Amino acid sequence: MTMRIPAAFGLFAALFSLGAAAEPHAEPGFESIFNGKDLSGWAGDKKAWAVVDGAIQCTGGNTKKNWLIWKGGELRDFELRLSFKFTKGNSGVQVRSKEIDKWQVRGYQVEIADATKMGLWHHSLSPEKYRSHLATAGQRVHIGVDGKKKIEQLVEPAKVQSVCRDNEWNELVIRAVGSRLVQKINGVVFTELIDEEAKYAAQSGLLALQDHGKGCVAAFKDIRIKHLSAKASR
Repeated sequence: MTMRIPAAFGLFAALFSLGAAAEPHAEPGFESIFNGKDLSGWAGDKKAWAVVDGAIQCTGGNTKKNWLIWKGGELRDFELRLSFKFTKGNSGVQVRSKEIDKWQVRGYQVEIADATKMGLWHHSLSPEKYRSHLATAGQRVHIGVDGKKKIEQLVEPAKVQSVCRDNEWNELVIRAVGSRLVQKINGVVFTELIDEEAKYAAQSGLLALQDHGKGCVAAFKDIRIKHLSAKASR
């Protein structure tokens, strides 16, 4: 079921507004997890990933999908902040995910791609594959225990997509607390998901960056994380 609630856009776009001003400067409680020099603390295919000009970059050296996995352990409730630059291909930031094979991951993915394709996905294998598109631009989605979706289209997709700039640095925030995941780009909430599906919803998991292969060009820097309590403000 799709519901259009234009009046809700103000609240939707203002989520996290109190913290937005602090992002470029002092960030109490945040820990940097990328040193800007090398891939210490991360594991992946050396043909596919490198550090260039202080940023983690897909090199285009692997034609198959692969992931660069942060080795700091599983994350439960957290806020992740980073800068990304997308040029071509397809990439993503994987959260609350599982490693299923060497440098292969499945779970929640914030898509890093052309703005028309961006949103909150679930990189899946059968039988979860039906969950692939969890929430797209401007949507708040509630997935119930039975797997049924309730979709609220809070703002027209094009209005939200317009905040994302190809070939430039963009600020990404991913906040996960309990069953709620929120994605924000350049200060604007892009998607919101409440996932309570009994069989497939994840409350914790790994953090990783995706190289979709086939010449993907994307870069990530200023990666930092803050661990939150499940009682944190949502």
